[in-house]
Amino acid sequence: MEPLAPVDFRMNGKVALLTGAGRGIGLAMARALAAAGCAVAIQDLDLTVAEAGAAAINAAGGRAIALDGDVLDLHLPARAVSEVVAKLGGLHVLVNNAAIQQPRHWLETSAEEMERQLRADLVAPILFCQQAVPIFRKQQWGRIINLGSIQQLRGNPQMLAYSLSKAALEKMTVALARDLGAGQITVNLIAPGWVHTHRTRNDFTSAEEKEEKGKRAAPLGRVGEPTDFAGITLLLCSDAGSYITGQTIYVDGGMSAR
Repeated sequence: MEPLAPVDFRMNGKVALLTGAGRGIGLAMARALAAAGCAVAIQDLDLTVAEAGAAAINAAGGRAIALDGDVLDLHLPARAVSEVVAKLGGLHVLVNNAAIQQPRHWLETSAEEMERQLRADLVAPILFCQQAVPIFRKQQWGRIINLGSIQQLRGNPQMLAYSLSKAALEKMTVALARDLGAGQITVNLIAPGWVHTHRTRNDFTSAEEKEEKGKRAAPLGRVGEPTDFAGITLLLCSDAGSYITGQTIYVDGGMSAR
């Protein structure tokens, strides 16, 4: 009889790069990985914010560095991956979290605005994968997590470029999962619902309004918090989730079930 053993969510010796992770969901994911023993690189457009996030992780006993850069910069993926490998000694996990969301009705959205969102939300993740995958293949181990959105399911006319890019990112996730599985590289997409972050802070004028809107929006009756993404992050990145790939997992309080 096999002895009982806990599920292994440990990430000791692993290194993760998370884009757009200075705050919100990205930072919560970085903190979860760091707590499990993973060294983390927090990339953000605002270096001050990234440094604050990294400093908090280091102060709590983790290991983290901060990286600056704009995901609209086509040279950022190569530079960021090289810097992470040089400073942290490798790369095992890539989290494509950074995104641009500019709410505006599609009839009023300019070509420049659409191109900017698609470049940040779709092209940049592909370029980051191109840089990370050769490393993952060489070591025969890797994890890629793409961040989607409930909007990829709903097709919001006020966020057409954003919802299109997230829907395309879901298809990219499936394609890469099929291509990279033989190298023991998993690729999955986490799709948040309505989450209380820096981006959505103006959606609520008070705690009471937040509670009321949450009750109407999701079957679980509340707005999500960044910490709600800790568990799924550890599952998909650790050996505990080694047989999960090509999947879209909605972390949305049940919004997608309606």
